[in-house]
Amino acid sequence: MEEGFIDQFGIAPIGLRCTEGVREMKESERKDWEVLSIDLKICYRIYEAQKKKEPIWLGKLVEVLKNDASKATISKTVDKLFDLGAIDGEWKRVGDKWMRTLYIAGEAESLIKGIYRYTKPTS
Repeated sequence: MEEGFIDQFGIAPIGLRCTEGVREMKESERKDWEVLSIDLKICYRIYEAQKKKEPIWLGKLVEVLKNDASKATISKTVDKLFDLGAIDGEWKRVGDKWMRTLYIAGEAESLIKGIYRYTKPTS
């Protein structure tokens, strides 16, 4: 695909940089949250917090995704995402406690940004 390619609906493919003709998808065009894997749901929520400039840590992820997966599944998946280099963390003071806050690693950010743009959570 060439730079600037836009499909017949006026939507650029994920990750493609276009300067004109690109529009946000309508609500009715957004993909269903349920088709995402737990890996992508976790990355989505981390990116969402990052975009809002709010810290997010494992406990907060478990709370936000309680309807999507168990605490054990979320914990194992976060470990896997660390190993894959999709997410990273740093220790920050949140209130009176130190938390390992999570963020999307540079290499995965464009993918997660595209998923964030085209997906809407059900909860």
